[in-house]
Amino acid sequence: MKKIILLSLSLGVLLSSGFLISNAIATSNISQEKTESTISKEQALTFFTKVLEQQKADFLNNTPLAHTNQSRLSSRDEAVLIFLSSTKVDKQQLHSFSYKISNVKVYSENQRNYAEAYVTRTFNFGSGLETGLGDTLVLEIQSSPDNLKGPSHTISTSKSTSEVNEKVSVDEFLEKYEAEAEK
Repeated sequence: MKKIILLSLSLGVLLSSGFLISNAIATSNISQEKTESTISKEQALTFFTKVLEQQKADFLNNTPLAHTNQSRLSSRDEAVLIFLSSTKVDKQQLHSFSYKISNVKVYSENQRNYAEAYVTRTFNFGSGLETGLGDTLVLEIQSSPDNLKGPSHTISTSKSTSEVNEKVSVDEFLEKYEAEAEK
């Protein structure tokens, strides 16, 4: 019995120290891969503003998924789910949508330019209900600084901390939300 406990403890110590070492190595590799970007913070702010202005237009037009390439919204984004549950299930009308961009960072990783920012989006519905959502958005910007002056720059991918990880369709989500709202 003592041998089993001692073996378990020894194995636990070895595994945890191996885990810590591998994490330290992985962290140092990640930090080495990120380098200074050729995109400035001001240019990144312009990208975020463009994306959020498209989101604002789409939300105010009750079509949050109409321009997904420009707005970078998806059916899994919590902002879309909040909007749809409030307008379709709760029958609230959106009166205004605002946003705030802060903590803008730019970096290059694997020869790609990224812009990252903390974004707060606020929905104001007719009944005085105000709902806010804050999350970190990361945009991959496929442009060189020389191409940013014209309309030729592209935002290829984005990720957000507000995306729902479950593989639930919008319709499924709204059904579940409606069932909970009726209780």
